[in-house]
Amino acid sequence: METALAIAFLLFIAALVVFVIDLMIPTGGILIAVTGLLGFGAVVFAFRHSPASGYWMLIATLACIPVMMFVLLYVWPHTPFGKRMIAKPDSPGEFVWSDAAAVGDPTLLIGATGQTETEFLPHGLVRIAEKSYEAVSDSGPIDPGVWVKVTRLDVGRLVVIPVRTRSGDEEPMSSGSGLDRPSSELNLDSLE
Repeated sequence: METALAIAFLLFIAALVVFVIDLMIPTGGILIAVTGLLGFGAVVFAFRHSPASGYWMLIATLACIPVMMFVLLYVWPHTPFGKRMIAKPDSPGEFVWSDAAAVGDPTLLIGATGQTETEFLPHGLVRIAEKSYEAVSDSGPIDPGVWVKVTRLDVGRLVVIPVRTRSGDEEPMSSGSGLDRPSSELNLDSLE
């Protein structure tokens, strides 16, 4: 019977050693599974010794799970090996989302006007200050040669809307649309 308890302790220690080895050698979870099997074996052999030993080994094994998870998630990434294994994301200042980042700070293009070079369905090219940029239309299809205004950035890409220009100061932008007619000509019923 004492042999079962000795085997249980050896399996428990082996489980801890295999877990530490898994932190240093990436195996895709294979050694984590081996750690689990060794822990299960330790509990089984402890129960073969006595129920009290089995329960204590079960408690010790279950108590190790959160500790192992803490080490795996919070300690290991800060070790030299963990730093090499986990890719560090580029900072937003270095990451180029689109060609708009070539100006340095793409937010400086918000409010700028330019002319479309291609048809927007909904993506296309817009020329702003003698440079072409990828952009997306926020208001549906836009024909080539239309003046547009940059309203915002969406995942680093310029978002544009068409800009209506006046052909003369005396003519309203609604000219010819019926919106410039007096309300008395519209034959509307009173709201009362």
